[in-house]
Amino acid sequence: MCGRKADRMKSDFVLEFKRQMVHLFLGLGITVAVYFFYPIYGNLILIPLMISVSIMIILPRIVSDLKVANHLLYHFERDHDIINFPFKGAIWYGIGIIFPILFLPLNIACAIIAVLSAGDSMSTIIGKFYGKYRIGHKSIEGFLGFIAFGFIPAVFFVPPSSALVLAFLGAIIELVNFIDDNFLVPVGLTILYYILNIIASNPIF
Repeated sequence: MCGRKADRMKSDFVLEFKRQMVHLFLGLGITVAVYFFYPIYGNLILIPLMISVSIMIILPRIVSDLKVANHLLYHFERDHDIINFPFKGAIWYGIGIIFPILFLPLNIACAIIAVLSAGDSMSTIIGKFYGKYRIGHKSIEGFLGFIAFGFIPAVFFVPPSSALVLAFLGAIIELVNFIDDNFLVPVGLTILYYILNIIASNPIF
């Protein structure tokens, strides 16, 4: 029994680690692409993103035995999401980052995408497998991991103080559990950016 439990935990860790590494590096790749290509192509860079999201929504529902899709689902998707919502995280991620790209200054948008990509991926690994002190469904360790790892890439796009604010607010938003983090974090940070800059006498970002 203990052996099977240990094997299951190892299998869960490997799956989650693979998922979050894809989340991390693909997300940072998208961040860099937005930073360099948005000044050239503007909102046209959203077209491949929207096409990709549409394919992930439609394809599993019309072609159930497509080898490429099945390979990705088998190696990178949680069992319950394969059944209920294939490519769930990637779809919400693609929809979520549209908002900062459309409505925020380029550097702020890139910082938010970087916070989401690094902070969320590392907080999941830290919280799920090493978290001991719980905050609802999350953990203090994961919360702190989000701030630390979200801050690191964000500081390449905005001043350190702004990167820390974005990482901290992103970690707070991630504690909310009523919708996918990949959607809630970028949309929430976009809204908070406007609210905080309206309230503040001087722009804080």
